[in-house]
Amino acid sequence: MPTLDTSRWARGYRHGQTTHAAVRDGTTTTGLNVNPTSTAAGAIRYGRVAGRGGTFYDAYRMFYYFDTSGITGTVSAATLNIKGFFSNNGDVIVVPSTAFAGDGSANMVSSEFGNILFNTAYGAEFTSWSTSGNNAIPLAATALSKMKDYDYFICAVIEYDYDYLDTDPGGNATPQNGVDYDDPVAYLDYTVAAGYGNTVSGVASANIGKVCGVATASIENVMGV
Repeated sequence: MPTLDTSRWARGYRHGQTTHAAVRDGTTTTGLNVNPTSTAAGAIRYGRVAGRGGTFYDAYRMFYYFDTSGITGTVSAATLNIKGFFSNNGDVIVVPSTAFAGDGSANMVSSEFGNILFNTAYGAEFTSWSTSGNNAIPLAATALSKMKDYDYFICAVIEYDYDYLDTDPGGNATPQNGVDYDDPVAYLDYTVAAGYGNTVSGVASANIGKVCGVATASIENVMGV
């Protein structure tokens, strides 16, 4: 199974906010770590803490860019792999992002914290975070299509219960997950279906059994494509 390492990554966060909406829907970071190399216990986190000084919210998100220009054919399965470091009852989910200038051509900047598509998840809620080993997060069909059709794959990994579901916990809550930025920092492993995987004359490859009498499983190119 081929693998693909991330080539740009970042931990972006907002903290010290006084409402759930201010932290969840904020567009810029209050802190940004670009291509970090040390471990971070609070890499993916949502926090609400109330005390004598008031109630404060924070959100930490991980962003990853992968160069997928070398992928040809239909991606039939894939996982996002991240080495865990710490967990405090945190569940996560992978979502699309347009950080890294939207195409991976630049490092993430502070104003891209809100560059997340909450309405289209790249997978299901991931609930079994390892604190010392690899976390292999299965990716959904929307992510597989993106890997096949574009030269870049950009995603964010965020806390599920409050950040993704847009829910104020109403009381103190600090679910979080740590990341070990070991080499590789994160990687995709994926499977490419055998045969030709592109659309022909407007017909999706999944609906094509043969081209000019030749089974698609035996075809790599049609007219050079």
